This record gives sequence, structure tokens and C-alpha cells, in this order.
Amino acid sequence: MQLPKWMRASGCRLAWLMTSFIIIVSANAVAAVPDALVVEIPQDAGIKQRPFISSPLNLNEYGYVEQEFMMSGTGHYYEQDGRWRSDGKWAVKIEAERDYATRLLVRRPLDPEKFNGIVVVEWFNNTGFMDVDVIWAQSHTELLREGYAWVGVTAQWLGMNMLKSWDEERYGDLRLPNDGLSYDIFSQAGRAVRVQNERILGGLPIKGIIGAGESQSAIRLTTYVNAFQDAAAEVYDAILLYSRFFAASPLKAGITLASPSRAFIRDDNKVKILQFETEQDVFMFLFRLVRQDDNEYLRTWELPGASHYDEYGVTTLLPQYQRDFPALSNIALDCRNSLNQIPQHYVVNAALSGLSRWVINGEPPPHSPRIEYKFWQVVRDEHGNAMGGIRLPELEVPTATHNYANYGALGREGNFLVNSFACPFLGNTVPFDQDKLQRLYPSHEDYVMKYIEAADAAVEAGFLLSADYDEAVAKAQAAGVP
Repeated sequence: MQLPKWMRASGCRLAWLMTSFIIIVSANAVAAVPDALVVEIPQDAGIKQRPFISSPLNLNEYGYVEQEFMMSGTGHYYEQDGRWRSDGKWAVKIEAERDYATRLLVRRPLDPEKFNGIVVVEWFNNTGFMDVDVIWAQSHTELLREGYAWVGVTAQWLGMNMLKSWDEERYGDLRLPNDGLSYDIFSQAGRAVRVQNERILGGLPIKGIIGAGESQSAIRLTTYVNAFQDAAAEVYDAILLYSRFFAASPLKAGITLASPSRAFIRDDNKVKILQFETEQDVFMFLFRLVRQDDNEYLRTWELPGASHYDEYGVTTLLPQYQRDFPALSNIALDCRNSLNQIPQHYVVNAALSGLSRWVINGEPPPHSPRIEYKFWQVVRDEHGNAMGGIRLPELEVPTATHNYANYGALGREGNFLVNSFACPFLGNTVPFDQDKLQRLYPSHEDYVMKYIEAADAAVEAGFLLSADYDEAVAKAQAAGVP
């Protein structure tokens, strides 16, 4: 095996070949999974001399450092043990054992005094055929201001394949033959954060670890929670399932959905779980088929008016990927309609904050109302906005209609393939005309007063954080309404 230049130069040959044999129980006690070996990748390793999707922010200004690590070990392929039913009580058995080597991307406070004790371990989304740090993109403001540590995990083949293509010299010796190893990799990543804290986090005192994933990653985490309950409960204190669909992922390769056709969270689950679902997730992606009551370990939040992803997320992520792929700078995201502007990132921030309190103090997040649904349709108000669910001020004091209808721009400038793939997930916001705004809000002061009342209610309900409240109210005060 030829080692990357950075490993040969840094004298890590012996460490690369060694394995650690601290044993934990994984996957319904079917296997003992050895801890992974973690070795830091020098910042200037490889041709690009920086990690793929390194933060475009100047993290030093926030008192943060970004580091990258190679994690290697042994994982298993699994197969179903018996029939899987919708109740999520799924058993698995080992099919084969394989070695792997993947990467962890870490962003953490330098000063232990600024660390809030919570580590968010994100399963990178691979829907775009590469690692995408969606949770960080949506909630970096909250993570940085509150002093979280964040660890991104390359758990799947598509993400690793792009790493190797992007910088063969830096990532050439990574190996992950199949997504079937992803579940053990995610367990071993969380375990490494605890056991190898000094190396990975500089010894920050951990109070809890939250696993997190969005969309495709949340679908795989659904399988992780249901089929690998013992490992999940051993490693993670809580899990954020952000925009999962009605089904779960297969045990092996692919981003497709697996049998059974519906996947509830098992009712004997012992991991604190918060499911955050947008209106599009609930209805277009059929999460409504697996709605279940909250219980001691489960909360489900539903946000009306919100699309699967939105303008804020695109604005945050696109510059990062245009930097890493200069060819993307010429790609126009030219959707037929304007992108959705419901600030779902405020609610994701509140979800992380709520999970943190749940882990540290035992205080569970609030219960969320469900989006109203009748006769196979979303119930909408006179403005076309969905009823029920979490009520942000943008819904209670509307200046636009928010929905998830959007399409690629046929016959217009832009990349048809990109638009056709991305636009349907990015929703739509249609501003009211001036006449309607004037009828709703006779004066700017009237609008701001109503907005503040709605924002106060959202804070009181636990779905809007105080820091985001200040930003939201300032935007309302600056808005040209009516």
C-alpha cells in the first residue's frame, strides 16, 4: 500500500498500520467493533493544501480552529435478520468484514472556556455526489456563537470518491468500498470523539454528543437508529433527523429507499431524537405517512411554508463549492420562481439548542403542532400559507406566500441539468403586491408591532432563539412594509 506523501513525510507509517483494540458492542450486540485509529492530516497536505469544503469563514475571528483527520479501522457489511416491519424494530447480522479509511473534518473552539460541552457529529450529505455540510451551513451562526464543536464524517462512497478526485495526493489512500460500512463508520466516529478526545478536540470537556444528518443523511440515520439501536445509544446522546422521508435507507450501497415502505422510529428507542420536517418533507416527500406521537425519547417538529432547502442554504453553500470547483462559478441556479425565504435555519438553531438542553439538563424540547392536512391537501389560509405547525412571524404576519413549488427554468439561461435537479427542492416565496400590503398593514409601525408580537410568541413556544429574535426583528424594522 502506497502511503500519501504527507504520511510518509510525517513519520506516520507505523501509526497508519496499527489498529486499536478497545472493544465496544455494536449493532444489536452482533459484533465487537474495534475503535478506529485517528491521525491528523496536515493542513497543507496535498495539491490543494487545505481540506475539501474547508470553511470559507475566517474561523480564527470566532476563536475556532479547523482540522482534518484520517480515521481508519474495520467495519462490517450487514444484512437483515428476519423480516423488517414498519415499527422499526429491525435486527441485523454480519455478512462480511472490511477495512476502511475515511476522513473527519473538525471545527472547534480553541478556548475550553468557550466550549458549551456539546459536539455535533454530522453525517455528510451525499445527494450532490460529494460531501455537503448541510447542518453546518444552516446553523453555523448558532454553533459558533454558542461554542459547539462540530465534526463532519465522510461515511459514504460518493463523498470519498469526490475527495480522491479533488485531491488524489491528499486523499489517495482513503478506502471505502461500499456504503454498507457507513453505519459502523458513524458509530466509530462518535466513539473516537469520546475516546480520542485529546487528539480530535484538544481535550475539550464533553457533556454530550449529538449525531445529525439532513435529507439523504437523515434517511440513513433512520436506519441507523432502528437497526443499530445498541450502537447508537452507546455512542450518541441525541440525534437530529433533519428532513427525513417516509422510508429508510438500505443496509448496503446507494441513496435509494429500502423496504419496508414506511419506517417509524422504534418505540423502544433509548436515544433522544428530534425530527425536524419542512412542509415539503411532510407532504411531497410523504413524511406524513410516518407521523407518530411524541414520547419520552422522541420529538417531531413541522415547519409550514418551508421547502426541503431554501435561499438561505443556497446562499451559504454555493460560494464554498464555487471555490472548490471553479467551473461551478459559471453555473446559474436559474429556477422558474424565486427561492423559498422562510427562515428555517432559525428553527434548526432552536432544534440544536433544544437537544443540547435535553442532553445536559434533561429538559426535553417543546411539542410541535402538526401542519394541518385534509382531503389529501394542505389546509391553507387566505394568503395561501399552510395552517398549523410551528408559527414563525413570517407566517403569522405574512408579507408573502411561501410554498415548495419550483421548477427548472426551461428555455432560459442557466444549466438545465443543475436546475432540473436542484430547483424542485428549493421552494418558492411570492411577495404580496403593495396594495395587499397596505390593506394588511396601514403603517410600518403597525407591521413591526404585529411582527414583534408574533416573534415573542415563537420565542415563548421554544422555536425561536433570543439571538435570532433580535436579528429577525431588526429585519422587520428595516423592511419596506407596507
